Formats: sequence, C-alpha cells, structure tokens
Amino acid sequence: MSDPKNPLPGDKHIDATDLILVDVNPEQMFKFIKIREGVGKAIANLRKLTPAQIDRAGLNAGDVQRALDIADEHGRLDAMVPAAEKLTEMLIETRASRGHDLALLLGEIASQARRRGQRDPMGPEILGPLEDLFTYQYGPAQKSAATRAKSGETAEPENEMNRNDG
Repeated sequence: MSDPKNPLPGDKHIDATDLILVDVNPEQMFKFIKIREGVGKAIANLRKLTPAQIDRAGLNAGDVQRALDIADEHGRLDAMVPAAEKLTEMLIETRASRGHDLALLLGEIASQARRRGQRDPMGPEILGPLEDLFTYQYGPAQKSAATRAKSGETAEPENEMNRNDG
C-alpha cells in the first residue's frame, strides 16, 4: 500500500484532506474550458520566470503564483483520480458480490425453512416468524404466476417437444 496522500489504483485508503474539493452540476461542467496538450510546457515556462521577467512583462505576480498553485493542485488531482476511480469500482463490485452472496443465502435459508415447515407437525410455528423472508424470497415468483394465470397463459411453455401436431 502506498502513501494515502499519493495513492495508487487498488489502494483502499485515499487522503484528499489537503485538497479543496468542489461539487458542480453537469450544466456547469459543460461550460468549463478544458486544458489542452502542451499545458505542461506552458506551466514550466511560468515556473522559469524570474520576478524581474514577470515585472518586465507587466504580469501580475499574484496571478502567476496562483496559476502555479492551481497547476500543482491539478497535478495532485491527476494522480489521485485513478486511485479513486479504482476504489469506487471495487466498492461497487464488492457491494454487488455481497448482494449476490446474500441473495443466495436468503434463498437457501428460505428453502430449508419451508422444507422443515412442510414436514414438521408444528409447521406454522416454524414458518410464521419467517413470513417476511418468504414474502421477499417467493413474492416475485408468486406475482409472476398470478399475472400468468390472469392473462390465461399456461405454466408450461410450448415448444417442439410438447406440441402435438397430429
């Protein structure tokens, strides 16, 4: 793991506390002027200027320094964004994986409880406390079956094997 102030893609800890981050809406993003290729040379050119050269060119020394500070910050952001994007990707994929694992476990738990409840003489006592689990697990299938029954569809799909052409 690298330094959190200088993260690498795959790092789980990113420290951007030294940066003043902004949140803009998409309409504002379209209005922003994009920097182009060659910006590095332009910034390097500003870095080489002496105070006398800045004065002789009639430049505001504060503006030159502000441009250099923003360029440094932009470079830090350039270095952090790939790590932040990878962290976001890993968080989203991990959430999806955990959701998948959870869905599988809920299905297995519901199946086990339903089997036990059907065999056990005290079935309602077993099944009753799990009503919300059963609603979650079997609700979509029950709704689908009800919709098919309402529309007159049969439970068996028609195909070449079960069609009788006479």
